[in-house]
Amino acid sequence: MKNIKLSAASAFIALALFSCGLKKQDTGNSATTAPVPLVNPALPGDNPDPSIIRVGKVYYATSTTNEWAPYFTIYKSTNLRDWKLVNHVFPGGFKDMKDQWGENNFWASELAYDAKQNRIYAYYTAHNRKVNGNPGLQCGIAWIDADEIETGKFTDNGPVIIEDDCGAIDAFEFQDNGKIYAFWKNDGNGCGKESWIWVQEINESRTKLLGTKRKVYTNSQPWETALVEGACFFRLGEYVYSLYAVGGCCDANCNYKTGIARTRNLAEGKWEKYEKNPVMVSNDRWRCPGHGTVVQSADNRLFMLYHAFNKEYDVFVGREGIIEELKMGADGWPVLHNATVANRPKQELDFYNDFRKDKQLNLVWQWPSKLQKPQMSFDKGLHLTAGNDNHELGTFLGQYIKTVNFDITAEVEVTGATAGVCLGGAIFESKWPGELGGIGIAASKQGFVVFNNLNKKYEVLKQSNESLSGTIDLKMQISNNGKFIDFFYKKHKSDWVKLYSTDFNASRYAPWGMGYRAGIVAKGAGEHAIFRHFGLKNN
Repeated sequence: MKNIKLSAASAFIALALFSCGLKKQDTGNSATTAPVPLVNPALPGDNPDPSIIRVGKVYYATSTTNEWAPYFTIYKSTNLRDWKLVNHVFPGGFKDMKDQWGENNFWASELAYDAKQNRIYAYYTAHNRKVNGNPGLQCGIAWIDADEIETGKFTDNGPVIIEDDCGAIDAFEFQDNGKIYAFWKNDGNGCGKESWIWVQEINESRTKLLGTKRKVYTNSQPWETALVEGACFFRLGEYVYSLYAVGGCCDANCNYKTGIARTRNLAEGKWEKYEKNPVMVSNDRWRCPGHGTVVQSADNRLFMLYHAFNKEYDVFVGREGIIEELKMGADGWPVLHNATVANRPKQELDFYNDFRKDKQLNLVWQWPSKLQKPQMSFDKGLHLTAGNDNHELGTFLGQYIKTVNFDITAEVEVTGATAGVCLGGAIFESKWPGELGGIGIAASKQGFVVFNNLNKKYEVLKQSNESLSGTIDLKMQISNNGKFIDFFYKKHKSDWVKLYSTDFNASRYAPWGMGYRAGIVAKGAGEHAIFRHFGLKNN
């Protein structure tokens, strides 16, 4: 990220800002206490394409979920430091979508607050299952009353932005001077054509575009590659500004960068790009930063929430949500301060789930998006219906990993099902149904097994044939920055016993645009695996 000298003119911003898509509201709650220092990653784990809004004193954020359900996270914070997952746009996956229209590519959810309606809208991208090929990428819109966003259910309007030229992605709403604008990108780079950012007015119910679409800008500066995407918009004084991304976003070969452009008049459509672009590039801490949203805090500061790969973790963990302050530069352009560090304490990333006390599934758990939500119940533990999906891996529930050195543990009750812990990696096939690959350790009445199906074939790496009963503890210890795995078991109150060890090439199996998941697996037919607790400890 570039080092750019800043002036003290940031106070000007507080007088003029319209957050990306959210016009500044006079909430009467300006801060009187010292601001909470920023902690990063703001959204640890695989949270690409993040979007953020403020409603009064509360912030809400969302992110891409790719090929995992539930679709599109909803996080809550009151201080921009501590974030809690409180909901999803579509908790039930494709069942919650209008006519179940979305098939895959659940990308780029963007939040917008309509103060007049007191509604929050979520724009999102998905591939329409009724359309073959790239044009099947379309932008849908769902909404919910702002008072219900933490516990309620979004209503889906279905696909609203449909682009014949290679499909539409990365939709964004901007309210300005009494009008509502929808911006999006035609995904030209996906089919050998130009990529543009487009704009068109949209009606108040967000069900129909109005008038005629217009081009906003495309890649035109020497530093820009074959595309522009991930654009957000905000008003600052006499200008409407747009931050946008170029390049490859999502894998080990990414070269994402961020630029900024501005216009005095949206209707005229004349955009000026900053001569010092790019304003954000890879540095010694983060790789491929971009595709974010700007918000004004309650104490009148500007922040951009965007994604980047931690250089120490890279594609193993995925693109994390990073928050950084935005200030006005001496030349009149808002720029980023280039001081972001990974300073979130690792103990804050640990997770423990006592299934014996639960009555429902914690919101952090995910499953492959093209499969039905796994069947389960709670009775002194999680009873998970076993299956043979995912290339015989079985039923899988997982969650983000947040470092590259960690332990996965679980206590299982021995049944006829093969129950264990697993590190989920590649999602095979971009088309339906799509299945998960993983590596893990499990136990059943017949003994222990270490398994791997990351090569699309279920393989037994180590087996211990013995009669088991009662409860068993299982552990995977990932070390050497994701390059080595030890597999352990523990009977009753005995010490841990190492069953197997193996080298592991995490980058080889990292799916495009997604980080790994750590979780539990239940293999078998007509059986239930029983889990008493689960832990994820970062070392």
